[in-house]
Amino acid sequence: MNLLPCSKLISNVLLTVTLSILMLAVRCHAVAGDMIDVDLKSTIVSSFQGIGIQWDPYSYQPAPKEWKLILARLDRCKPGYFRVCHSANSYCLGFDDKGNPIYVWDESRKSNKEAARSLDQLYAILDYAQSRNVDVILGEWGPPRVGSVQLSSEDPRWGRIMADFIKHLIQVKRYTVIKYINYVNEPNGDWSGNKSYGTWTQGIKYLHKELKARELDKWVHIIGPDTTGNTDWMEPFTWLDLVAKDIPGMIGAYDLHWYAQDKEVLEGKMETLLREKREWVLKTDPDARNKPMFMGESGLITGRVNGDQQPRVRSFEYGVMMADYTAQVGRAGWMGVMAWDCDDAMHTNKEHIPVPNDLTLKLWGFWNTQGSMMGKPEEELPRPWFYTWTLMSRLFPRGSIIVKAGSPEMPRFRVLVGTDAGHKQISMMLVNNADENRTVTVKVPGFKTTRLSRYNYFDNDRPVGPDNIPLPKEPMLRANLEQGVQVTLPSRGVVFLTNKEISLKDNH
Repeated sequence: MNLLPCSKLISNVLLTVTLSILMLAVRCHAVAGDMIDVDLKSTIVSSFQGIGIQWDPYSYQPAPKEWKLILARLDRCKPGYFRVCHSANSYCLGFDDKGNPIYVWDESRKSNKEAARSLDQLYAILDYAQSRNVDVILGEWGPPRVGSVQLSSEDPRWGRIMADFIKHLIQVKRYTVIKYINYVNEPNGDWSGNKSYGTWTQGIKYLHKELKARELDKWVHIIGPDTTGNTDWMEPFTWLDLVAKDIPGMIGAYDLHWYAQDKEVLEGKMETLLREKREWVLKTDPDARNKPMFMGESGLITGRVNGDQQPRVRSFEYGVMMADYTAQVGRAGWMGVMAWDCDDAMHTNKEHIPVPNDLTLKLWGFWNTQGSMMGKPEEELPRPWFYTWTLMSRLFPRGSIIVKAGSPEMPRFRVLVGTDAGHKQISMMLVNNADENRTVTVKVPGFKTTRLSRYNYFDNDRPVGPDNIPLPKEPMLRANLEQGVQVTLPSRGVVFLTNKEISLKDNH
């Protein structure tokens, strides 16, 4: 026997064993480092307000068939709340000789067809919200021109007509789902018609006085400051600080608009800053714990073109980014996230023309009900981000408890976990916003063996049914969350895990 080859063989075996031990150690370290521990006893949000949608009266009114389709899709999504904006000239026609407002409901609708048509659209949206018990944030775009009179944000007459309208909607029309009223949309923007923080604050004081005089403050609360921006553009957070300090007794809920840059989402800056702002408000407003904090409008500004269009809403990646955005809002302790917006056909980017072209509409929606009219019928289908928005809305509904979930030390990775009061239901959203595969193990101490459905949202793996209805990748498989469930996520995507049995059946 030749001893030299034998010694080489032994040496190779030892090398192989050594490498195997090292690889096992690395793998074990990776699994330990990629553990997600969910603490059901550590509450971040005790009563989440849900996932919302901006739904406004239309610039291009959908035909009855399209309207029915919109309602069916909203039934599928089950939003937690709507934000609805309109203009006072849809219900106030001006002032009489004594300076009293003239309202559409007191006059002949036949002679005021345009105002009546706009008001009917608002009623249709509120009818749906009332029938489905969806809370509504109702607001006005900016100081209106009523008849021949242009009002300003500090004009006491605007507060009066807004309070009269709320009284009409609640006491006459019986819309009990109207919970919040917004005075000026994005008052820190010059397009709002508001001049300054001071003029806006003066208007808030008038509105609060008028609501209180009618005892409407028992039904609705003023929400604000409703400012917009991000960390580089029109910084909206200063007004939040000022409102909590200056007029906390007049504000019943706080909200911001954040049109985020990609870097703010990818680097987790949103979660950090929103947590800081929430802590500031809680320290400053003695009653803040009893007031919801919403993201009043949510979207990505990176990639916006043509004035105010966001073509990325057509892309798969927008659904991942908005899931990441939402996870950070919930993890920071804020109580709701509202998508801008429902349908391209609601708002114009350029002048209104009989048949819209590629530049006419604000391209931000889940779909475009004017797609066929524009020669693009495929635009009427739900876009990819409606997939993630629908699942987030169904799995983190109004009343959910958001609990703490430790995230592994990996960039561009977020976990959001929601449960109910008895900890019988659980839903988890895992977002991998990186260009590499990730494998994690999720453990929920105290949660017994259950059955979990898995929904995948990846570029080449997102099962859908008719009308792009989300379908589970794996329905109701047995899983032991107490021992841990391993989840692998290919790059750039979202996994939803839930033991809730939800029906997303197309019902239109």
